[in-house]
Amino acid sequence: MKVLLFLVIAIMASVVLLRYFSWSHASQRSLLPELSSLATLEDLTVIPDLIRVPSQTFGAELFTAGLFTKPTSEFPEGTIALVYTKNDWRMVEIDYLPNQTAEAYLATHIYPTQEIVLDPEHSAWIQSIDDRPRCIDYEDDVPNRCEISKHLIADLPDHLLIIAVDGDHATDGELIEMARSIISPVDAPIAE
Repeated sequence: MKVLLFLVIAIMASVVLLRYFSWSHASQRSLLPELSSLATLEDLTVIPDLIRVPSQTFGAELFTAGLFTKPTSEFPEGTIALVYTKNDWRMVEIDYLPNQTAEAYLATHIYPTQEIVLDPEHSAWIQSIDDRPRCIDYEDDVPNRCEISKHLIADLPDHLLIIAVDGDHATDGELIEMARSIISPVDAPIAE
């Protein structure tokens, strides 16, 4: 009986330790991937000078940003990644991929896709990636996060825009309005 009790306790302790180390590994603590090709941007105030940022964020705030200095399998060199958080959770990651098109991206990423008309001149596509993403609830000052559940893909003049939704932390409506606020900024000059 004592041996059985000892085995049960040892197995439970092993499971707890394995979950701790697999979920809290240092490379998973950042809201951006920890890659040698990704440089974290220290001065977030320069970002609007580089790219169009959303004016509609539904209370989410820019938490961190990075620049890919070398290409990866998913992101070309020069890609800018922004992470917005709300209520201590990652809400979205917005990626700006230079010299890429939605057509080429959609041809290589086969997920259920729905076309959305953002305005008379712009369309976007929402891809459903995962309908039951796992989440990590940290107990420190790192915002919590879930696996990506959806992507919104749209063309910008010089970039491909991908807004990745963290779990269920942004609705389709919020996703669409964020994209609209990037594609047609309020402060942009209106053609007469």
